[in-house]
Amino acid sequence: MIQILPETLANQIAAGEVVDRPASVVKELVENAVDAGARKIRIEIEGAGKITMRISDNGAGMEPADAALAFERHATSKVRTADDLFGIETLGFRGEALPSIASVSRIRLTTATTEGGGAGTEVVIEGGGHPVIREMAHSPGTVVEVSDLFYNTPARKKFLKADSAETRSITQVITQQALAWPEIAFQFVNGGRKVIDVLSTDQPLYRIAELFGADMTRELISVDQKEGSLHVTGFVSSPVFTRSNRNAQYCFINSRFVKDKVILSATQLGYSHLLPRGQHPAIFLFLSMDPKELDVNVHPAKAEVRFAHQQEVHLFIMRAVKNALRENFKPDPMSADQNNFAAGTVENGRQEYEQPTVAPGKFPSSPPQPSIESASSQTAGAECPSSLFETGNWQKISGGAEEIKSGGQWGESPTPVHLFDSAPRPVSDLIYADFEPIGQLNNSFIIMQGPRGILVVDQHIAHERVLYERFRASASRKSVEVQGLMFPLAVEFSPAEAAVVTEHLDWLKEMGLEMEALGAQGFILRSVPAILKNQDHEDVLRNIARTLGGGQAGDPLQTKFDEVQIMMACRQAIKINHPLNLPQIKKLIYDLEQTEMPFTCPHGRPIALLYDMDMILRKFHRK
Repeated sequence: MIQILPETLANQIAAGEVVDRPASVVKELVENAVDAGARKIRIEIEGAGKITMRISDNGAGMEPADAALAFERHATSKVRTADDLFGIETLGFRGEALPSIASVSRIRLTTATTEGGGAGTEVVIEGGGHPVIREMAHSPGTVVEVSDLFYNTPARKKFLKADSAETRSITQVITQQALAWPEIAFQFVNGGRKVIDVLSTDQPLYRIAELFGADMTRELISVDQKEGSLHVTGFVSSPVFTRSNRNAQYCFINSRFVKDKVILSATQLGYSHLLPRGQHPAIFLFLSMDPKELDVNVHPAKAEVRFAHQQEVHLFIMRAVKNALRENFKPDPMSADQNNFAAGTVENGRQEYEQPTVAPGKFPSSPPQPSIESASSQTAGAECPSSLFETGNWQKISGGAEEIKSGGQWGESPTPVHLFDSAPRPVSDLIYADFEPIGQLNNSFIIMQGPRGILVVDQHIAHERVLYERFRASASRKSVEVQGLMFPLAVEFSPAEAAVVTEHLDWLKEMGLEMEALGAQGFILRSVPAILKNQDHEDVLRNIARTLGGGQAGDPLQTKFDEVQIMMACRQAIKINHPLNLPQIKKLIYDLEQTEMPFTCPHGRPIALLYDMDMILRKFHRK
C-alpha cells in the first residue's frame, strides 16, 4: 500500500543526500557564510563535530522573517527561475542545507543585520520540529550552532568514523574553503586548540604557504593562461616535487572546490612524461569560466560538475600546465665567459660525447673505480637502466667509497666521516652553469661542484633528456635524419601487432621508419632514424609495436607517440659504465641546460641530486 511519508521522516531521508557526516555540515554552513559576504569565519568543534559545531561569521546577517523562512525546505534567495540554474554564481542555491541539518540535529541560529542596531533573531529547532523564534541582542553576522548530530537517527550515527578521521575530514573541508577564498580570514578551533588561523590576503601563494608550509611553496610554479572565456590561474609543483597520492591536489571552478576528473587528467597530461610512475604533483588551480557553460547541479554535495564543452576545457588546462612548466625551465642565455663552462667544447666544433677520447678508467686524477653492480647488463639493446636517484639507490655513492677504503689502496684511515647518511634532494631551481664538472663516479655519474654544494648528475638519463627533446623537435618539424638500409629487413608480427603497425605507417615514416606491407602480417623496413642506425632494428620495431598497442583504452594517441620517442631516446643514450672526458662532460651538461625540462628524464626521474653545502659543513662540524 502506497502512502505519503510524514514530513519529518521525508526530511530525514532527504538530509542523507546533503548531510552524511560532520564535515558536510561544516561545508554547507561555511559556504552560506561566504555567500553572505563574510570576511571572517570561525569554526569551532567539540568531539570531532559529533557533539557540537559552531560556525560564526561577520556577513550580512538576516532579517527576522528571513531567519525563520531559511529553515523551510527549498527556501532560497539565490534562485528565482529555472533559467537561473544555468548561470549559478553562488556556492549555495537549493535551499536544502539548513532544513536538512535541522532534521537530524539540535540547531540554534542567531543573526542580525548591520541595519538592525544591535537587535537580532534567534531560531532554535530540535530534530526537524517546530522552530522556536525570539528576539535577542546580537552583533552583525550569523552564528549557527549544531549539537548532537544524528541523535534521532541512530542507524546513521553508527556509521560515523573515529574522531580522528572525522576531524581530518573537517580540516580538509576548511582547507579547501580557505584556499578558494584567500580574502577571507579563517579560524578553526578543535576542542579549544587552534588548528587553522589564517589572515585575509590578496596573495593566493601566501595562503598556500600558511596552510602547507614554505617547503612546498618554494617548489610551486605559477600558472596563468587565458583563452576566450576560460582563464586559469594558480600553481603546480615542480616535477621533482611529487607525492604518491593526490592529497595535495586542489581544483576550483569559479571559486567552488570540485573533484573533477577532467581537470586532474588534463593536469597529469600537461606534465607528460615528467613524472615518475605512480607519483602525482601538487596542484592549486583556479579556473574561471562563464557559469552558463557549467552545470553545478549534478551532485547532491555539488562536488562534481558537468562542462558544456568538456574537451575544450581539457585541452585548455593541459596546454596551460604544459606552458607553465616549459616557461619555468626555459634556460637563460649563457654569457661567453660564464665559468668558462662551454669553452673549447661548444664553439670549437661542438665535440660530441657519445665516443670517449680517453681510455676507460684514465680520467685525470681518478682513483681506481669499483664497477657498478648492474653494468654488465647495460647493452645497446637493454631496457632503460634504473637511475641511481630512485629510492634507496643514492646510497651506492657512499657505498662505493667505503669499498675503496676497505680494499686498502688508500691506506688506513681514522674513523670515517659518514658524509652522505642523509638523502640528497632532487633539484629544480639551479643553473647547471653555476657548477664546475670535476669528473665521473664509476664512469656513470658526473660530479660537479659549486657554491651550493656537490651536484651528482646521472649521465644516462641526462643524455636521454637531450636526445628525446631533439628527436621530438625533429619529428614536429618532420625533419628526422634518416639512414637508408643497404639490406631491407623483413619482419613478421602477430595479427594484433600488424594491425597497430598498419594503422600508424604514415606516422612511423615521419619518425624515419619507412615500411611497406609484405603479406598479411609482414613488413619490409627500408630506413631507420639515424640515431638508431647501430641498434637491433627488429627489436626496435617490436618494441614500437608493443608501445603503440599498449596503454589503456582511450589513451591519447600523442601519449603513445611520446612513449615511442622516449624508448628510442633511451636506447641511444650513453649508458652507465661509459667513460667521458672533461670536454665531453661539459658538452653534455651544456646540451642538457638548453632543454626545456633539464631536471627530469622523460620517465620523470630526477636527473641531478644536490648534496647541500650546509649539510656538508655540518657533517664536518664546520657549522
